[in-house]
Amino acid sequence: MIQLPRYRLAEDMAAGTMVEVLADMPPAPSPVYVLYPHSRQLSPRVRVFIDWLATEFAARLPSAEGG
Repeated sequence: MIQLPRYRLAEDMAAGTMVEVLADMPPAPSPVYVLYPHSRQLSPRVRVFIDWLATEFAARLPSAEGG
């Protein structure tokens, strides 16, 4: 048995090569952080990357409301 983020196993689970066990006992959510120096102004490239990252995670992870 292994514990990995669902997005890492989605294709295998859809193909049936991996199956979920203990579905009624999910692990606690793991937070994701983006760290950058607070004392500096964010470059436009870093801001775009952070926005993209947030959009990608939001699209792939269930919402806090149970979605």
